[in-house]
Formats: sequence, C-alpha cells, structure tokens
Amino acid sequence: MKSLRYIASLLVIFALIGCEGNSTNPSEKALNSQNNQTVDLGRVDGRVVILQDSILPPDAIVTVKLVDNSVADLPALILSKKNYNSLNNRPTLPFELTYHKNEVRPEGRLTVSATINSGGKLLYVSDSAVEVINNGITKNIELLMEPAN
Repeated sequence: MKSLRYIASLLVIFALIGCEGNSTNPSEKALNSQNNQTVDLGRVDGRVVILQDSILPPDAIVTVKLVDNSVADLPALILSKKNYNSLNNRPTLPFELTYHKNEVRPEGRLTVSATINSGGKLLYVSDSAVEVINNGITKNIELLMEPAN
C-alpha cells in the first residue's frame, strides 16, 4: 500500500515538473502592415421630409435603410440601417448612412427608404424608394414621407 502511495506521489511530482513552463517571455510577433485590411466605406446622405403639419409623438423613431432589391425572389438585402430617436417636431431630419463598398454589386438596384414608427405603430412611410449609388446619386437625397393610413 505504501509503495502505491510513493508511485502516485512520484507521478504527481513528474507531472508538476512537466507543467512548470518556461519563465522567459514569448517573442512578440510584429503585425505586418501588408496583412492589415482596410475597409472601404461609402456614404449616402440626405434628409427625411414630412410634408404634413402634424405633431409626432415624443417616442417616434425614424428608420432609414439602404437596401439591395436586385433579386426579385429574395428579400431585400439591408446594406445599412440607422434609427433616429426624435424629430423634435421638425419637418426635416438629416440622415447619413455608411456602407461597405465591397458589398455593392455593380448590377445591383440599391434604394434608400424611410419609415416613422411610434409605439409599435407605423405612422409614415417614404412615398417612394430612391435609387442610389450605382446611378451616381449619393448626396442630397430627399425622402418625402406620407401617412401610412
């Protein structure tokens, strides 16, 4: 029985010696600047315009989306989406969407549209989706909002 304890103790000691490790610091690997990838971002900007003289609830949320609707049988691919929490009852709201240029297909049909929601209810929608990017338009986009009723 004592010999079994001695053998077990020796095994534990050898295991601990093997796990001791090296006390020297590992060599640091320098990052190669050629391997760093940069992200090429594009920007679409404009404004959301409410033509109606109505007061929006304080919890109104404006959602502006940039989507690719080129494939008719598939849902639109959202390339960028931004929510704005408050209009402060202004008739216009500037927006800016950024997107990854490498996600844009040259033959894609890219559009920008907006909605205004409050309390889970759709209040306004943009009267039409504006085609952008592949036709050269990326600035001064105007999204006219109409009541959703």
